[in-house]
Amino acid sequence: MNLKIRIALLSCWLGVMAFFSFVVAPAAFKVLPTQHLAGQVVSRTLGVTEITGLIIGGILLVLLLTARGRKTKAFRFELIVIALMTAAMAMSRVVSGWMHELRLQAGEGLYALPMDDPIRSGFDRLHQYSVGLTGFAIIAAIVLIVMLVRRTDEARGNA
Repeated sequence: MNLKIRIALLSCWLGVMAFFSFVVAPAAFKVLPTQHLAGQVVSRTLGVTEITGLIIGGILLVLLLTARGRKTKAFRFELIVIALMTAAMAMSRVVSGWMHELRLQAGEGLYALPMDDPIRSGFDRLHQYSVGLTGFAIIAAIVLIVMLVRRTDEARGNA
């Protein structure tokens, strides 16, 4: 039962991250009248995505540490990956805070600043870090879901 709950939670986490990355963020920049407004919407929803990841990551760590079979390589792999995913969400919160500060400094003109402006280039660099952290968590979630589903199939003798 614990294994199925972990799969469900990872799937939920993956869904939240994928929906934010592939639907909310692109739609905000396409539909809203200014990049500033789109940035505000994306920043707010990214915060919810990060908090969701921290909560689900914490629950997954507790579930994993209370599960049977804690001495296997698969257990250690899952523990490390979930810990790294959770750490990625924590780091994303920090990076988002720095991005927010730069957005406040630039005001509504952030996206009008030249690319070599220190505020703009700093923001763009932080944005790349943010994308990388979320991308890592998405890929890690997919890997873990596949691994865990295969484990449930093997336990049923369907492999």
